[in-house]
Amino acid sequence: MFESDGLPLYLKIKNIILQRILSCTYTDRLPGELILADEFNVARGTIKQAIDSLVSGGMVYREQGKGTFINRDALHKHYADLPDVLVAFHHPHPAQAEVVSLLATMADHEVATKMGLEVGSQVMRLERRIQQGDKIVGHTLSWLNGRFYNDLSHIDDEGSLYSQLREAFGYSPTQAQESFTPVVCDARLARLLNIEPGGALFKIERIARNPDDVVLEYSISHVNDAVLTLQIAASQNAADAHWHCKIVSR
Repeated sequence: MFESDGLPLYLKIKNIILQRILSCTYTDRLPGELILADEFNVARGTIKQAIDSLVSGGMVYREQGKGTFINRDALHKHYADLPDVLVAFHHPHPAQAEVVSLLATMADHEVATKMGLEVGSQVMRLERRIQQGDKIVGHTLSWLNGRFYNDLSHIDDEGSLYSQLREAFGYSPTQAQESFTPVVCDARLARLLNIEPGGALFKIERIARNPDDVVLEYSISHVNDAVLTLQIAASQNAADAHWHCKIVSR
């Protein structure tokens, strides 16, 4: 189970437990020391050392007679939440999302298909405008999985969506896939963005998941006056001469 990398055994186990905490495998408390000792096939004292190290770092805390619990405040500091959009805007002012509406509704066929839900499943529909100063540069519709966020009653204009979800519910999407499509601004979008119809926009579709690959959010954004820069890292496998590419947004 453990490779020889020079680390003491208890630190290797500590790092595994920490990764489980960060990936939400453990969401509230840790399994008992005896259970972990049996899983890792080590003495209970080794597990105690590993947990002591996590306690000293503030990631977990012990309650006498109850167990070892995750420190939510410390956990939040380890997350780097995904931004609401990955594009950059030409305008010098920082972009800020302004909430237009938040309501409970049912998933139609398109939303249900994108989120892997049954048609009619409860979702939270969030509409936001993206502004830079007095200029509207984007519009976003997001659908949040009602099974996870059914008690969501408020999203404010301060902070990212994911940071607010994490603070309110203890978890937020940890991975996302986005597709970018150039589209022509129609009359509806022109009214929303306060621009003339016929201009070029980016349509951005995002599907965001938790560590168990469950879709927590599906969103469609239309942005104006934005740029997306991609860095492509390519390498060739000497064994089969195949090329492998990784695309990174910047």
